Amino acid sequence: MQIFSRISNDISINFRCNMFIVKEMDYINLEKNAEAFVRKSFANCPDHQYPYHNLVHTVNVVEHAVEIGNFYELRGEYLAVIKIAGWFHDIGHLYGTYEGHEERGVVVMKGYMEQFKAPEEMISRISDCIRATKFPSHPGSLHEKILCDSDTYHFGTTYFHQTDPLVRKEVELRTGMHFPEWHKKSIWLLEHHQFFTSYCQQLLEKGKQENIKWLKSLPD
Repeated sequence: MQIFSRISNDISINFRCNMFIVKEMDYINLEKNAEAFVRKSFANCPDHQYPYHNLVHTVNVVEHAVEIGNFYELRGEYLAVIKIAGWFHDIGHLYGTYEGHEERGVVVMKGYMEQFKAPEEMISRISDCIRATKFPSHPGSLHEKILCDSDTYHFGTTYFHQTDPLVRKEVELRTGMHFPEWHKKSIWLLEHHQFFTSYCQQLLEKGKQENIKWLKSLPD
């Protein structure tokens, strides 16, 4: 099956001291094309429109990645890495089961980025970010930490009250199983989750604890 659309744009690359420098405008175009590719991919897979892992979630992750990245004053390539990783981090759900979706996302992203002749170092960083979102997460770089926190940002907001039922609906849909005590699994998830950036720790940890209290208040 043809997964990747043909792309004619190239990225101008200059090498200096074994580091690559891509013109600012090329980053902008690369991000915009990545967004267009992912949006089209979701639109072309009507059989895989899940209640939670969908385009809405992907857009939210990218927006949070930009928010956190701006706090750390990321620019150019550094901001582009987390934005493109955000666009591709869940695209693997469109091409298989829940298990292994991160690695499938990496494969799709690489195939797409290589058509732009994107630098291997940049592709590697984006790949590491996507892989880092696999739970339990063990991010190393700031890029990876930002994407992990962007992916679970809602754990620390009241939006979690909306997303948790959607995740339950999706899991039951995809597994064919029923989870009458779903909230206990959600409590375990939040209690074993951590935010990795200081920004999200300060901004969202209190909200996450409030969500744990909310879950514990639900009837059995």
